Amino acid sequence: MLNELYEWIVELEGSTYTVIQTILYALLVLVGLYILYRCLKKANITIDTPLILTGLTYIILGGLLRVVEDTGMVPEPWWILFVTPQVYFLTMFFAMAMLFFSYQLQKNKVVVSYTTPFMLGGIISSLITAGFLVWFGITQATDVDLGAGILVILIAAAAAVALWAILRYIFRWEYVNQPLYIVLIAGHMLDASATSYALAFKGYIEQHVLGGTLITLTGTPYVMFALKIVVLIPAIWVLEKFRKEPGMDSIWHLVLLAMIVVGLAPGLRDVLRMALGI
Repeated sequence: MLNELYEWIVELEGSTYTVIQTILYALLVLVGLYILYRCLKKANITIDTPLILTGLTYIILGGLLRVVEDTGMVPEPWWILFVTPQVYFLTMFFAMAMLFFSYQLQKNKVVVSYTTPFMLGGIISSLITAGFLVWFGITQATDVDLGAGILVILIAAAAAVALWAILRYIFRWEYVNQPLYIVLIAGHMLDASATSYALAFKGYIEQHVLGGTLITLTGTPYVMFALKIVVLIPAIWVLEKFRKEPGMDSIWHLVLLAMIVVGLAPGLRDVLRMALGI
């Protein structure tokens, strides 16, 4: 049974995404959100903006761990834990363990707020992983391109500022000043920038069904920016309406968390792969 599961995962990893796989991964995201919601509620941990913001360090960790698998240095069969979507469940369980540990420190008055040790756990783990990747890029890779990484980040920053400004001053949506909306926009613009650049100049292949179809129809990978914008604008509007419903604040935070993950984590992965030649 385990051998068959392993072979199935290997086959999935070696193929492009299908509609069925996309739906399956979406369902897994919902399962992950439900597990997270139930665990946090049972532990009486408030699901709020400070929790999500400190949890961003673990989203970064997830993106870094995905690149670790790209180095080819994770041995059989453990590498399957570091591919999508397993790596994000692995990161989530680690983050939850750190969160509960940090919350116990707060309850026992060892720290003033659990957010400090929780965030430090994510930062330290991310720095260790990033240190390994930098070492690999310097000593093992042959196609290091720091300029590409910097350019991708600058393009993403410019696109994010432009979209935020449009929503804030043309649409007059004052609520886009909410930190999580800003992170959401920035994360998806990073993903669009990294994907577009990688497809145009690095020979990458778009694996996702919708993105691949649009690129084929338009003949340019930069259509990814249009796709992100078309999705983000109504999504933010709907999220804000949803947020105002009674008792929906916790769910709103978790949905935003999931949306941030699917933009920021793959964007970070592509940037690191290009910059470090992995």
